Amino acid sequence: MTTINGVDFRQVSRDALAAARAVVDDRDTWASLKDILANIGDGLTRDVRLIARRKASGEFNEDDARVFIEDQKMIARIRIRSVAIVGLQLAEDIWNAMAEVFRTAIHKALDWRIL
Repeated sequence: MTTINGVDFRQVSRDALAAARAVVDDRDTWASLKDILANIGDGLTRDVRLIARRKASGEFNEDDARVFIEDQKMIARIRIRSVAIVGLQLAEDIWNAMAEVFRTAIHKALDWRIL
């Protein structure tokens, strides 16, 4: 299930990757990051599916989901920063670009503001 309430998270992942690409102006840096960032997008998609299931079952409320996503954000930032040629500011810019795309999609799919 990659579509949640009409939101196609495969497309969201592609859009998030494109948003990140717009932030990275160096070809070599992009080459070293692209697979990591695609994996982060895939992971966020899996996380949203999990949250949607837990929301439907009553296991998660919006605060539970927000805490879960906060942990995932921290992991994503660490993974981006692990590429030696990426500085702290660029890593944050990349994450913010990807997160903005997911933020809008998650709100539309779940009607929660968790990212």
